[in-house]
Amino acid sequence: MPAQLQGQPFYFDDLVVGAEHAAATHVVTAQAIIEFAKIWDPQPWHVDEAFAATSIFGGLTACSAHIFSIFCITSQRWQSGVVQQVIAGLGFDEMRMHRPVYAGDTLRSLSIVEKARRSKSKPDRGIVTYNTQLINQNDELVFSVKASTLMARDPARQ
Repeated sequence: MPAQLQGQPFYFDDLVVGAEHAAATHVVTAQAIIEFAKIWDPQPWHVDEAFAATSIFGGLTACSAHIFSIFCITSQRWQSGVVQQVIAGLGFDEMRMHRPVYAGDTLRSLSIVEKARRSKSKPDRGIVTYNTQLINQNDELVFSVKASTLMARDPARQ
């Protein structure tokens, strides 16, 4: 089993509404910002360090698609080491970019269980909504989103 998938299974039945789950951190490098933006959002404040320094941002910043990608990878890696039994992502709501993400920032992910309900049509699964945040090294909120996910129920507790 790949390393990122090892750990104790965490099922829908294990969720507690209101619980906070700290997840992985990610260091944002200038090289990653530039490489990502060259493909997906080649604005000068994302790809040209000299230009970015004179922009309203005052430095190289990650594009929103890059920040969303960081959310996607970090939010899955809970520090508790459990493996969420996710079946599929169902959607994203209220996505916000609160502050710029700069080269050199270290982002940490925090997910809060906002809602959880058993599926009405499929008793072996449930739907959970997380309010997930990315917070920088200065404890400033830089990104937030509500993510709805379909999760497996624990076969032993159905």
